[in-house]
Amino acid sequence: MRYPFHSNKSIRLKVAPLLLSFGLAVSMTACEGGGPGDAVWQPETAKQSTIGVPKTTAAPTTQAAPATTAPAPETTVSGETGVSDPSSEAVVPTTEEETTEPYNELDWIDYEVKSKLTEEMYEAATKGLGTDNTFRMANVIKKARAGEPVTIVAFGGVAAAGEGASKAEKSLDYLLRDYWKQTFPDSELTIARDVSSSDDPYYAIHRAALFIGLKPDLVLIDYSNISEKSPAATNSTLYLENLVRRFMEEENQPAVMLFYISTEAQAEDKDPQRTIGVRYRLPMISFYDAIETGLEENVYTDRSSVTTDTNRLTDEGQKIFAAILERYFNNVRASVRSNKTNTSYVLPNSSPEASLYAGSHIADNETVRPSAKAGIAKGSPASPDHPNGWSANAPGFEITFKITCRNLGILYRAVADPAGAEVDVFVDGNYIKTFSCADMSLTAPCDRSVEIFATGVKGTHLVTLRQKAGTAGSFFVLPALLVS
Repeated sequence: MRYPFHSNKSIRLKVAPLLLSFGLAVSMTACEGGGPGDAVWQPETAKQSTIGVPKTTAAPTTQAAPATTAPAPETTVSGETGVSDPSSEAVVPTTEEETTEPYNELDWIDYEVKSKLTEEMYEAATKGLGTDNTFRMANVIKKARAGEPVTIVAFGGVAAAGEGASKAEKSLDYLLRDYWKQTFPDSELTIARDVSSSDDPYYAIHRAALFIGLKPDLVLIDYSNISEKSPAATNSTLYLENLVRRFMEEENQPAVMLFYISTEAQAEDKDPQRTIGVRYRLPMISFYDAIETGLEENVYTDRSSVTTDTNRLTDEGQKIFAAILERYFNNVRASVRSNKTNTSYVLPNSSPEASLYAGSHIADNETVRPSAKAGIAKGSPASPDHPNGWSANAPGFEITFKITCRNLGILYRAVADPAGAEVDVFVDGNYIKTFSCADMSLTAPCDRSVEIFATGVKGTHLVTLRQKAGTAGSFFVLPALLVS
């Protein structure tokens, strides 16, 4: 669902291919002086598929940003976990700061009247803030107070996509931008959402390259509800950490927040998302736990008043979620005004696997040509997000790539149709796995990812995808390669 929002900008990367390059430092080109079918990962050049890249322009500012708003340099610590003791971090004495920011009634808004958000519900939603480091979030607020534009990027499933509102004025994006306009009238807020990677953080790692060029100030992530059927379920902690670290290592030092929209926060050893949140000391907010508390208090009679059976937020749910975020932003804002925020943040020094997918990106027939193919046509129009891939047009299809990279995955189109093909994967002549393009449990076709290999070592491989022998289904759409 897309809305013609007023005032500040909202970007939804979902369907239309928007053509804008941000100079991503990766490409797929000919190698070893070989033929045009050879595909190579080359960090020296700057080209990749532009499908899905957000098209936006720099927002004008009404006043210059003071020098003090630039983020302070970060350092990396050694050690097994690399997480410093929060009590050891320097915090400016809690004296009231002189500020020219005008008094704003939003500081004292009655959230219970506005959205039925009670004190108990907010406490339940923010119980994960115990690991929170306010340094980066404070920088977001400082930019807004200085009248600079702020960009928010969101990853996750349908709930994180902000869908479900009956009209634009009821949506989370509209409510947040309305709050932003009242609180920071000179700061333009842009919201960009990735609704393509759904519950697949592995795919999101590669989608992240499309958002890096926006230089987001705040990244919102919810992969707490990964389906057991998802290929990402087994390695979700690894994928999530790579996604988080990909953004946190960016030069502009964006803040990262984790959400629990349709599931509860679990014990750290059972919850991949909370494991990463604690490790990186990220703010974690649980809409789910807030609603559970509201149900216990009889604020709501049943969950359907705030979420649908497809996990989309209703109008009332959008109001609650917006109120939780607004209150959190106002708390950080109050800390900034009184100099009570952390004055530094130490990025954990994690294992090499935490950056296994560094430089990951999406490649298609704009940048890669197969070494050989049979029964395969160029183009993948069945995949709205990635139409420049390849598609099967006959039984017995086969496609081979000679590719030089460290890690490789693919996207395929899954459909609720028995015509969906069974596909065998071979690397250097060795059978690796089989995946099915048919899933009768689907209510709509979707792109899914499959990881082929992750060696972490640059090498050249022959990768072949072919219809499984003896099977009837021949519908096969290969929208893109997932490369790092």
